[in-house]
Amino acid sequence: MSEATTRSKIRESIEPFPHTPRYPTGWGGDLTFEEIAECLSPMMANKLKRFGNYGQDIPDSIQTGLMRLWMRLVEDPNLLADVGIFGAMWRALAISKSTTLQKQNKKYLPFTDIEGELALDVDEYGIPGYSSPTAWQKSSERWAPWATKIDFRLDITDAIHAIAEEYADDIKELVALYILTTSVDSKAALEAHNLAHSMVYERMTAIKHRLQRILKEYEPMIQPRTWQERLDAGEIEPYLQVVEHYSDRPLALFAIYTLTTKAKVKKFARDEKEHKMIFYYRKKIKKKLAIAYCCVA
Repeated sequence: MSEATTRSKIRESIEPFPHTPRYPTGWGGDLTFEEIAECLSPMMANKLKRFGNYGQDIPDSIQTGLMRLWMRLVEDPNLLADVGIFGAMWRALAISKSTTLQKQNKKYLPFTDIEGELALDVDEYGIPGYSSPTAWQKSSERWAPWATKIDFRLDITDAIHAIAEEYADDIKELVALYILTTSVDSKAALEAHNLAHSMVYERMTAIKHRLQRILKEYEPMIQPRTWQERLDAGEIEPYLQVVEHYSDRPLALFAIYTLTTKAKVKKFARDEKEHKMIFYYRKKIKKKLAIAYCCVA
């Protein structure tokens, strides 16, 4: 075989380097996935920090979200063709499994972290059978939640005993206290002591107000009622579920973004039709978020 023939065969067997695929996007034209990831990663990191993720969970969530986004782009290269950068970010966040990591962290919180980072007594924190770590976080004292609840019961008992001793010689007051603090049938209690309704119920109101003053420190905290308040408080899973539900509708994602930021609708609407559609989605998504958070809109 001649040298020229050998060279010719070698040239024929050489294949060109594979072409790097480019994907059409709604914000930067045709981009490689590396360029898409470079655009989205900082934005995703900021959002994840706001949602309460921290440490290694942030890069892990970004990697998961981008990997799954890439898999969808391989199946549908035009997936982001009409999607803006914010819409692409929300799509990646919705499939990033960030809430799964948060659940795992809460479920498998090691005592070494509790003791080392939070300076808590792990023996008291870890006593099971009476409450949960969430209840501990909401308790007013910084010891085991079961101890807080026992204190609460003891304080109620002391308050009732104090009022009972004060009214020891007044049967009307004692019956009022009895009806108020037990599950006894009020009509039966009144008939047993031959007392009129009006004679006791006025005293019940006074005793109730007095107990409220004595136990004022246990007055329950007002829970956030709107989905906005609960989202700001760090409850993001219902929110991301709604985002994922609308992940294939760019205008809906714009609507979500305007609902959760100070961004204006006109920034995303290219014409009057899109302007109306975004407002349409805003109304639907408000109801959807309210349902997801089981609260008022």
